[in-house]
Order: sequence, then structure tokens, then C-alpha cells
Amino acid sequence: MSNWRLSLADVTLDERIGRGNFGEVYRGTYAGLDVAVKKLYFVDDDFMQKYIEREMDIFTKLHHPHIVQLMGLCIEASDMYIVTEFVKGGDLRSRLKNKDVPMGWDQRVKVALEVALAMNYLHTKGLMHRDLKSHNLLVTENWGIKVCDFGLARKEDGGDFMTIVGTNEWMAPEVAMGEKYDKMADVFSFGMVMLELATREKPPERKLIKGYAFEKEDIEEACDPKMPPAFWKLLCDCAEFEPEKRPDFNKIVERLKEISANVGAGAGGESREAKKSEKKSSSTEKKHKKKHKKDGKKDEDEKKHKKKHKERSTGTEEKKEKKKHHKKDSV
Repeated sequence: MSNWRLSLADVTLDERIGRGNFGEVYRGTYAGLDVAVKKLYFVDDDFMQKYIEREMDIFTKLHHPHIVQLMGLCIEASDMYIVTEFVKGGDLRSRLKNKDVPMGWDQRVKVALEVALAMNYLHTKGLMHRDLKSHNLLVTENWGIKVCDFGLARKEDGGDFMTIVGTNEWMAPEVAMGEKYDKMADVFSFGMVMLELATREKPPERKLIKGYAFEKEDIEEACDPKMPPAFWKLLCDCAEFEPEKRPDFNKIVERLKEISANVGAGAGGESREAKKSEKKSSSTEKKHKKKHKKDGKKDEDEKKHKKKHKERSTGTEEKKEKKKHHKKDSV
């Protein structure tokens, strides 16, 4: 840990750029570089001590292009600061909320893929994030992604996990219910991040009476109509109620790479919008055929009616003629 110690005198703090449950974040400079400086609250608290130790222990071992880079730790009197690289674009939640920021499906799939790559790296290291959400995903200038905030992360081999941690809307059902869970809880949270990408809204609150299950039937209509069907399928697989039915991040990466290639080539399969249009067109065609059949039947009935009327008319004329001849013969 001593290798990561910095002097606060070497760090310049500028404006505050964020605030959370465990601290506030400032923009600053260190050794001529732009950095983010997290000032931690309640550093004397036992829970916060564990939080800080855990975050630093994990942070110092992570080196990945899609994980925010640690620069060092400052301890001054009763204050503690974690210094990391500065990521200019802010967090993903802020980007998604701002509807003036255009976001095509190539960008959305790219974001999902880069998050999945970072999470796959974490899981291969035997680590669980336990608080994966859009607030903890930083966006670079070119829509690159950096996963951050490892204060709740744990090694998976640390025993059975039952502590309820994370944020409700992204939390896996088994975590919310206080049951045993493993790294598949991160996969569910990732599914909720995918949902954010599909709707640009926070995931909806889920119901205790349903075991906090994700009810996809109520959500699909809120998704962007141009969403690739394969993206929706993967989202639903990640959000499965039973953890063992969820894919691991290795498979998720493979599937997202395939979706990305198809979206980039314009061959991602029909969008939901196109499928709806096709369904509507098919329905209209069926109605037209039905109407045509009905009209044809009507014409046929009319012909039969005319023929019957003609036959009746002919029969009446014949009767009149016979009657006339009969009268003439009688005379």
C-alpha cells in the first residue's frame, strides 16, 4: 500500500464534480495530469475503514483499459483521498438522461461490450463488483467506458455472500431477498445496465410480491423501437430470475461482439420497429383478403339471387302464356 501513498501537497483540488454515499469527487491535477479526487466521509467509522481497505486492495491489482486507473492514496490527518485518472465525459447515467445527446445503436452496443469486457476481467480475477450501475460507469470523449467504484467489491472465494449490498433498481433478486449469491448477481445488474441503454431510463422498481423478478412483458414497449432483437434477447437472459440460467461474462462478450458486427454491417436482423411494421402489414393484408373474400361471396350471392329471380320471372311468364292459350282453346 505504501507504494501508492501520495502527498496531498502534490494534488490540486478544483471544482466538485460528484457526490455519493461515501464521499464527494473533485476534479484536480497531480504531476501535471488531470485527475479525479474522491474525498471519503466517515474515515474513522469501522465500516468505512473496511470500505477503504477493500477498495484500495482491489484497485491496486486492477489493470484494464475499461477500468479506471488508480493514481494513489492521500492520508492527511482525519481526511482520506483516493486519486484516479480523470474521465472527461462524466457518468453514463448523466449521458443517458440527457436526451439531447444522440446515441445510435452502434454506440449502445459498444458501451455494453466494453462494460462486459471489464466485468469479464474482474470475474476471471475472482472478484465481484456488487454495485454495477450506470452511475459507476464513466464515459470518455469517444464513448469509451471505464468501470469505477470498487468499495463494495469482494473476492468470490470469501465465503457465502448474503449481505444486501448495491442499489435497488440494479440489484439481483437473490441479493434483494437476502439469499446466498455469487458473481451471477453482477450479470443481473449488467442486464439492468443493458435495459438503461435500451430505454435511456433508470430500471423500474421491482415488486417484493414477485420476488423482485424482472418482468420483461411490462418493459419491452418502453425500449427503443430500433433495438436489435438479439440485444433484447441477451438482456432478458442476463435478467433471468434463476442465477444459473444467466450467461457468464465470457459468453456475454461473445454475443455482444456478434451483435456489434451485425449492427456495424447493417445486418443485425430486423429491428423491433421493422417487425412491428411487418406484423401490421401482414394483418392489413389478411383483412384485405378477408374483405375481398367477403365481397366475392357477396357478388356470388347477388348472382345467385338474380338467377333465381330470373328463373321465377321466366316461370311466371310461362304460366301466363299457358293460361292465355288455355283460355283461347276454351273459346
